[in-house]
Amino acid sequence: MGASGRKSGAAGPDYPPRQQGGRESSQAANTSADIPGHGRFYLTDAALEMIAVFGGTLHCYMGPGGCRKQGLYFSRTLPRNHLACELQPGDAGDFGAVSSGLAISVSNDLAPKVNGAVLDFGLYNKMQRFVWLSLPAVKGPQCTCLRSTGIPAGKRSACLDDAGTGLTDL
Repeated sequence: MGASGRKSGAAGPDYPPRQQGGRESSQAANTSADIPGHGRFYLTDAALEMIAVFGGTLHCYMGPGGCRKQGLYFSRTLPRNHLACELQPGDAGDFGAVSSGLAISVSNDLAPKVNGAVLDFGLYNKMQRFVWLSLPAVKGPQCTCLRSTGIPAGKRSACLDDAGTGLTDL
C-alpha cells in the first residue's frame, strides 16, 4: 500500500478510484481498460453506455488546440495506428450487457498520460460530453474544462468548451 492507503502496482491502481462525475453522471468507475504496454484507465458506467449509443467505438487522442498546448479529443473512427484497449469488468455494474462489442482505443502519444485516469460522460460546463476526470500521470494542475493538458497556450486560445467541440467526427 502506498502513502495514500491505496494499493498500487506498475500498471496503475489495482482498483478503480471512486469519483463523482458531472451532474448527470455520478457513477463509480467500475470497468478498466488495459492499454498494452502502458497501464490502464477506468470508465464510468455512463461513459460505457454512451460509447455504445455512439456506435460502440471510441478513440481518444491528443491534438493541437484548446486553452492548453494539447487538447484531449474523442472520435468514433479508429485511425490506422492506435492502441486497442482490452476492457476488464469491475466488481459492480452490468458489464456484459453494456460493454460487449465495444472498441476503445487511445493514440500512442496519449497512452502514457491516461494511466490511472478516469473517463466519464456527463454534463460538464453546460455541455454533455466525454471528459477525463483525473489524469494522475500528467504533472501540474489540470485545466478546469477537463479537455486540455500541458502548459497554458495564452489568453487568446479558445477553450474547447467555448468552441463546442464534442466528438470530432459527427
